[in-house]
Amino acid sequence: MRRRRRGGRPGLVAAPANAAPATLELDYHCTFPLIGPQPVHVSLVADVPETVRVGEVMPGIAVESTATVGAESTRALAALGTVTLEGGAAADATLTVPEMPGGLPVRVDVALDKTDVPASGEFAVRGTGKAPDLTFSRPGPGTVSVGNLVLTLTPRTADGGPGGLGTFESECVQDPGQDNVLASFEIVDGTGGGGGDHGYEVEGATVLTASGATVPLTGAMSLALGGDAARADLALDPATANVNLFGFLPVTAEMRLDDAGDGGTAGFADGVLTTTSQVTAAFPAFRVFGVVPIGGGDACRTSGPSELTLTSAPGFDPSAGGRLTGAYDLAPLTGCGALTGLIGDSVTGTGNTIDLTLTPAPTPAAAP
Repeated sequence: MRRRRRGGRPGLVAAPANAAPATLELDYHCTFPLIGPQPVHVSLVADVPETVRVGEVMPGIAVESTATVGAESTRALAALGTVTLEGGAAADATLTVPEMPGGLPVRVDVALDKTDVPASGEFAVRGTGKAPDLTFSRPGPGTVSVGNLVLTLTPRTADGGPGGLGTFESECVQDPGQDNVLASFEIVDGTGGGGGDHGYEVEGATVLTASGATVPLTGAMSLALGGDAARADLALDPATANVNLFGFLPVTAEMRLDDAGDGGTAGFADGVLTTTSQVTAAFPAFRVFGVVPIGGGDACRTSGPSELTLTSAPGFDPSAGGRLTGAYDLAPLTGCGALTGLIGDSVTGTGNTIDLTLTPAPTPAAAP
């Protein structure tokens, strides 16, 4: 028996990201009609991801098998006029993960290639199969172990008809004393190993409840999910809010949402990303009709920081980005001039909403 991960191999079904083919070789005794139990050696190759995130779907494990049938079985088949052999196999496997420490039974159906049967000597039967998709709810180690097999085989004669045995089942029992673990993997919640660093371009909008103004937003976010302290640093570009004073007087407000702390925090669990930042809203200028200044300046800003929490829907993929939404309050303005109170009433208050889409930032080109 041997088991190892190895590099790519031609002809395998495409694997999920971070997958490395694992191999395992096992010995069985399969019971065939007329001749009884016979040794069969099975080699397995499977694409198993090294890490899987909590709440995300792990695509069904693709398995490629090669079963080597011994010379005694070949003689028995040839004596019955068998020229080709076809059929399938049902393989028992056990998935051990934190929420199922006693093991979750998984069946893998394998389609066997139509195989020429030689007149003598051993021969190989190849097949491919796929396990069902799975989703995990708790982080921790996982293993895939291989169990017994049931072969459903149809020997065929030279004219293509079924041989004298017809279609039959052969139970294959694993020889004792073998390590039958095909592969191990790690289920991560995003706040531990495997999180990684990600950079995004940000685009979206915020709605200021006081005036109903929708303010387009652009910027960037850096997300670090590895290590002990996950972080999300949000940097938004200056924006423009179009509001009305007295319900009819159009005012253009230059607006910034500045980081009021030392960056933000992040959490990623059960497929949901949550980021929290402290921000202060600054207003360098208010202009009637976009021309006549009526307030603003370097000191014009909210009188205290606001907590901005953004949350994704379940199934967020940090490598692909996605949508974050949230709500926040803005404290009253200070330092905006004689009309501070009046103009502040049009842009501050509670229940402001924000909707952002994160798109992975392009990787900088390497220097020549």
